[in-house]
Amino acid sequence: MKKIAVGLLVVMLVASSFVGFSPVNAANFSDVPKTHQYYKYITKLADAGIVKGRSATQYAPNATLNRAELATLLVNLKKLPLETSKQYFKDVPKGTWYYGYVNAAAKAGLVAGYGDGTYRPNNPVTRAELAVVGLRGLGVTQATIDQYAKNPIYLSSDESKYTNYWAKGWLTAAIMPRYQVLSWRQPGRLIAADKAATRGEAAYTIYKMKWPVKKGGQLYIIQSEEPATLFNALDSMAAMNQILALVQDAEQGSDWRGNWWPQLGRWVPTTENGKQVIYEKPQTITLQDGTKVPIYMRYDFSLRPGLKWSDGQPITADDFIFGTLLYLAKDMPVPGLDPYDSVARIEKLDNYTIRVYFTAVDKNNPYNVYAKYGLPLYPKHWFEKNVLKTTVTYPKTVDFVLKHDAKMQYQSDVSYTLPRNLKEVIDKNVEAIVNSSYNTKPMHTGPYKITNWVQKGYMEFAPDPNYFLGPGLFDKVIIAFRSVESGLAELLRGQPDLAIMGVINTQNAKTLAANSSFLKQYKLNSVTSVFWQHFTVNFDDPKNLPKDPKPGVAYTHPFLSDNRVRQALSYAMNRQDISNRIYYGMRPLCYNFVLPGTPYDEPSVKNVFTYDPAKANTLLQQAGFKKGSDGIYAKGNNKLSLLANMGNSTDPIRVVQLVQQQYKQVGINLNMQALDAGPLFNTVLPHRQFEIALFSWGQSSILEPGGNTLYQSSYIPSEANGYQGQNYSGFRNAQADALIAKWNSFNTSERTKAYKDFTKNYWSVYMPEIPILWTDQHDAVKQNIEGYDLGLDVAAHTWNIAWWYRE
Repeated sequence: MKKIAVGLLVVMLVASSFVGFSPVNAANFSDVPKTHQYYKYITKLADAGIVKGRSATQYAPNATLNRAELATLLVNLKKLPLETSKQYFKDVPKGTWYYGYVNAAAKAGLVAGYGDGTYRPNNPVTRAELAVVGLRGLGVTQATIDQYAKNPIYLSSDESKYTNYWAKGWLTAAIMPRYQVLSWRQPGRLIAADKAATRGEAAYTIYKMKWPVKKGGQLYIIQSEEPATLFNALDSMAAMNQILALVQDAEQGSDWRGNWWPQLGRWVPTTENGKQVIYEKPQTITLQDGTKVPIYMRYDFSLRPGLKWSDGQPITADDFIFGTLLYLAKDMPVPGLDPYDSVARIEKLDNYTIRVYFTAVDKNNPYNVYAKYGLPLYPKHWFEKNVLKTTVTYPKTVDFVLKHDAKMQYQSDVSYTLPRNLKEVIDKNVEAIVNSSYNTKPMHTGPYKITNWVQKGYMEFAPDPNYFLGPGLFDKVIIAFRSVESGLAELLRGQPDLAIMGVINTQNAKTLAANSSFLKQYKLNSVTSVFWQHFTVNFDDPKNLPKDPKPGVAYTHPFLSDNRVRQALSYAMNRQDISNRIYYGMRPLCYNFVLPGTPYDEPSVKNVFTYDPAKANTLLQQAGFKKGSDGIYAKGNNKLSLLANMGNSTDPIRVVQLVQQQYKQVGINLNMQALDAGPLFNTVLPHRQFEIALFSWGQSSILEPGGNTLYQSSYIPSEANGYQGQNYSGFRNAQADALIAKWNSFNTSERTKAYKDFTKNYWSVYMPEIPILWTDQHDAVKQNIEGYDLGLDVAAHTWNIAWWYRE
């Protein structure tokens, strides 16, 4: 074990470097812009006279901190007299600039040397040593550290590298929400324990020592939409994701920077660590009933030991298996089954570890890049007690004999498991599962647990004492649902601590940014969004939907089944006018469902989604329409009149009103109907009870576009599949399906080409959706809320709420 050669009994640390420079506000440090990760910490410490720059204008946040500087900082902080009468270390002789500082710090017991009598003043302070300094400064005892060392957790991408590191207990405590004395190194979210600490990282640690984490109080959050459910197997609504971040942790963590790390799981499976195995040639295994299946990949998933559900019951490998069975149950209305419908076998290696074998559903696309993200995790014991009314024992090996039709669509009614009763017991209880209280009070694992939901009002949460990182830091969290108008009024009164997800629209963001009183209380955080606003266009008549729509089954809408009509709807829309008149030009034009500038983008389609009313007229005339005396196109006695649905908030309504005007100029009549979020997302869209609908899709990961559930024919919600899937337009094309299947390929070039080819040859031709604008996203966070972290719009703005507290 390496000796800890850093300060003992440290109460405070000052991140100055050489003496002689006066404190400078970090806002004046040219190398610490407001966007810098450590801007806040350096600024406040500089304002307090605690840290100094290496010059009047340079802080040098990326420079390393050596042990001589560390001693100097401590002496300056404690205002100790320099000690020049005695030499404490043989390598700190008289005449060095740090002689008096190192001696004074040693005399006061603030620093320690090595066993050979040296201090090694020029050695850098490592990040592990910085963690020790920070925790000792907070008075954390060795007994506490010893407890943390029994189960090291760093929540970092490089966690496995330091599993048996000498400072594992210190590092684990250092990142815990209750202490937070060590930041993760970026890029990569690394614990980087043996690396030299930077002056910026030191400033973060100092900040947490001077102003330690506070517990207690109430957190009040407002968001624009109320979710239809909190049972995430049934929905994918963004409003739901904000709330689930409080109560539901994932096997793997991710952030807006694109980092992945083990969260509830012990590792992220990769080919490098051997937890992911890809077979160049499929390996045949024989299932328990003699069925032979080809295996293309294998993953090992493992839970951290000691994890508990919010009711205190242990989380085990059985919960993995139960979650998979839940998704595969007959008529279970999950938004998407990929990749769970290609599971062939799950083996329990121990109570916390499973090995999952995947067989290719599509033989031309045997690999699935999303499989590594893990299996669904749900509390088996809760459903057994509250819904199934029976206890089911899972054997060491469970085989999944999953059937698919010729179009590779999963057939839940003829699929089975071995033993057979495992799926059968869930199949016969699906209706009870779907309608259970798990919709309103999901029992999972997170920093908080839900205690109350007042419909169309608010939700209340309390700390979860069984959360593996410790209970949430607030005594109570309230999330209320507010319109843009009422949300703005509350913000101007200074009531909410945070306003997220749509409460602040573009107009209000502009207003608030100019309000000095507001800015004294709040930080207005405007982030790049991964959500894109669009019209989804229904290929079928909502009054005459096909019961089982598949490629080859004709579209039924009298107008929208024609490509030329959908293209005309796009050319008749002036996107730039929408951005300028409603969003002050702040929303960029959208021409693809893939983020522009990413490898998967196909920029050539930009020319397809332009404003060209003359082309819209030509297309409609080619489709057989003629203008009537009222200026509206008609075919026979049927006028080109469509109904648009949208949410009932201000901006969507204004968008449709403006599109109404634009379409009327071309000769298209557009009516509108605004709906509450619940009916729109829970009924109208999944049951395809619309002609065109305005809303926003969002990429759940900035690493991959995803979207196969949006356009693949097997994901068209219908009577035949219990209205499962998100292909609300009903677009169905066998060739497009084949390209979409390749989006899951582990071959990056193949995956990239498939996105580009689909966009160019199908999406921009058939137009199941008409893109309008990339959304802008504005959150307001009170200045005294520490821990909020967002630089790109992701699934949950509350993704790291376990670390939030009021300073």
